[in-house]
Amino acid sequence: MTIKYPRGRNRTRVRIGAALLVLLVPFLLFSCASTRNTLFIEADDAARNADFSGAANILEENQERMYTNRDGVLYYLDTGLLLHYAGDYDESTQRLNEAERLIEEYFTRSVSQAAATFLINDAMQDYAGEDFEDIYLNVFKALNFLARGRAESALVEARRINIKLNLLEDKYQSLAAGYARAEEADGPDIEPAENRFYNSALARYLSLVLHRGDGNADGVRIDWQLLQEAFREQSNLYDFPNPLGEDTARIPEESRLSLLAFTGRSPIKTAQTLWVVTGNNTVTIVYAEEDERLGRVPQGMYSFAFPGVQSGYRFKFELPRMQLRGSDVDRIRVLVDGRPLGELDLLENMEQIALDTFRIREPIIFIKTVTRTIAKGIVGQRAGQAMRQAGSDSGSALGLVAGIVGSIATDVALDASEQADLRISRYFPAYAHVGEWDLPPGNYDVEVEYYRGGQLLYVDRLGTVPVSPRSPNLYSSFLNR
Repeated sequence: MTIKYPRGRNRTRVRIGAALLVLLVPFLLFSCASTRNTLFIEADDAARNADFSGAANILEENQERMYTNRDGVLYYLDTGLLLHYAGDYDESTQRLNEAERLIEEYFTRSVSQAAATFLINDAMQDYAGEDFEDIYLNVFKALNFLARGRAESALVEARRINIKLNLLEDKYQSLAAGYARAEEADGPDIEPAENRFYNSALARYLSLVLHRGDGNADGVRIDWQLLQEAFREQSNLYDFPNPLGEDTARIPEESRLSLLAFTGRSPIKTAQTLWVVTGNNTVTIVYAEEDERLGRVPQGMYSFAFPGVQSGYRFKFELPRMQLRGSDVDRIRVLVDGRPLGELDLLENMEQIALDTFRIREPIIFIKTVTRTIAKGIVGQRAGQAMRQAGSDSGSALGLVAGIVGSIATDVALDASEQADLRISRYFPAYAHVGEWDLPPGNYDVEVEYYRGGQLLYVDRLGTVPVSPRSPNLYSSFLNR
């Protein structure tokens, strides 16, 4: 790897005040981050208590404090989902539409600018969304349309999920090819991991229910076959029994009540600290984990070829890592007109799919981050050495201190620039559950009870809902814990 850096004998004068200001920047940023995190905690608590309108209001009233101008996708996803849970379906659709538009715009831009932005930290770019966010936002748009009686529009959203899944692996192949064209990309080849998620049982079920409500027997048959295939061919993601039986593919003689319940919270991202140690044409990565008693403890290392790099350098960097949050719920019971009707079973492990789709681009993030860390680290170390030498050559104690402080400030700035991009939406669920029952046509008072270990956590009263022939009769419930 060839590292280009400025030549010449010009010395940079380092002022102590400026250097100390650089050192103070992390503390100023920490103060801003603390306020932002406090507001998110308040919004999260409101959502956990099913006060979805209150949670959305916190985000809307503090938008400029909680989201940067690069976080538009996050703002529209977070508020769009909360508004959906609160029953404001039209406004939710508008927010999710804007999130989807920005995801496509930002990702397209990232592909076209990949080579030019190779050395830019992902956190400094517009957030283009995680794949599970792009996929599952269409589920909630479909439910929004269905709540407004627009079954055809809901079916379009279900189809869009499958289109996105078909393109999932190809989109990262194009991004990796763009990064490979960068002048600085002289290290290992950049390739995405293999996509293992290409068929969503949740999306197939939505489509099936909509076709069934329309009396489209062929559509129902095709969706049922594909739903079964999702379980059969993706056992790594669907490692539980298919909760739906053959009756699902039968158009009922009278009417059928269908219920989806969403529980838990989607993953968040945490930072994993690693160190890169260079040898001649090789790189060794040392990674560590937090231990309650011992602090950060090295857990292992691995080496790989890295053509062009010289030995003798050691740099710290961070990578984003998904942390699953799961759900408090282990049982969901449905009551109709005060009488138990049955229980809901797991249809889709959405958090596991979030983790699995994130792994597709993990190799891209890893190689790009390591290459960027080495390139910036070598330049930074040489700049720090130049500052210390300039201070020493000045012949004064003040100059020597200024050189040392400037060198430390450079190291702090480099560490800050290599922090992991931890942006992710907060209000997607972790699990989707389903249940179906044939009922005579009529209006029914429906309640959904959420339990953990026999303890009733929450009752979601859906109110009086109509169940009629030749209609989807699909209703949904949510518990954000």
